[in-house]
Amino acid sequence: MNQELLYKYFKGTATIEEEKRILDWVEASEENREAFLKERMMFDVALFSDRQSSKKKTFRLTPILKWGMRVAAVIIIGVCGYFMTNDYLYNKLAQPQTITVPAGQRAQITLADGTRVWLNSQSTLTYASNFGRRERNVELDGEAYFEVAKNKDIPFYVHTEMNKVKVVGTCFNVCAYKDSKEFETTLVEGIVDIYPTNNNKVITRLQKDEFFGNYDGKCKKVILPSYEYLRWKEGLYCFDDVPFSCILTKLEKYYNVKITVSDPKLLNYDSCTGKFREQDGIEHILRTISKDHPFEFSINEEKDSIFIHEK
Repeated sequence: MNQELLYKYFKGTATIEEEKRILDWVEASEENREAFLKERMMFDVALFSDRQSSKKKTFRLTPILKWGMRVAAVIIIGVCGYFMTNDYLYNKLAQPQTITVPAGQRAQITLADGTRVWLNSQSTLTYASNFGRRERNVELDGEAYFEVAKNKDIPFYVHTEMNKVKVVGTCFNVCAYKDSKEFETTLVEGIVDIYPTNNNKVITRLQKDEFFGNYDGKCKKVILPSYEYLRWKEGLYCFDDVPFSCILTKLEKYYNVKITVSDPKLLNYDSCTGKFREQDGIEHILRTISKDHPFEFSINEEKDSIFIHEK
């Protein structure tokens, strides 16, 4: 990279296009990053020396003492400049990366630290472009299953609207769609700590096979009999004694439809149990459930609205 252009950037006189060009170059490789930091350090040292030479001397120092003070000043300025520039670059290059999964689909990604993430329908995962260098933070709106790569020095955090989860290396599921006022975590392996979203006071710690749910402030913690409901990763929707109202809420998310119920009493049906393939579609799921519960349904032409009523 041209030194003159870098110095324009350090002085704050570079254009937006030049600034973008420099940042892209820095992010391209670790070698470029080190070269940038070295030039910045030299720029700061030169700037300090120029300012010192322009000051009026008010007392005399011996040559050795004067030389020692200059060396010390250069070292201090150089080291401080290095770390300040490094922090600046870290924050400057931390551009948010967002992955959104459309309705009726799923996605699997691998983060920079080796962590594998499965995202369910209508879920969004956001993380910084420099994820894993100093911190491991992700924001989740929706449902995701995590297999977190172990790193005791850098904990892994999942931030949601209601709660956040802290882990080091483990496997767990989080379901927390925005505006739902619900947060659920299931631990498959390892240990996780659950916090409120706005402070670091631990609510609870989960051990293997434990489930934690926060429903608009009402919390519960139980041991799960099975992991069947986590098979959404495979394209299977499994319901084991789940209230009918909860199933409808999940189906709205999975298939991006609006479900309207004519009479609230219909939501009081006994809990439902069943296993469905994602590709079967919402009509098949509702038709199967209606065999045990007396209701009928209709779908509009756009296939984005369902009306449920009594038979």
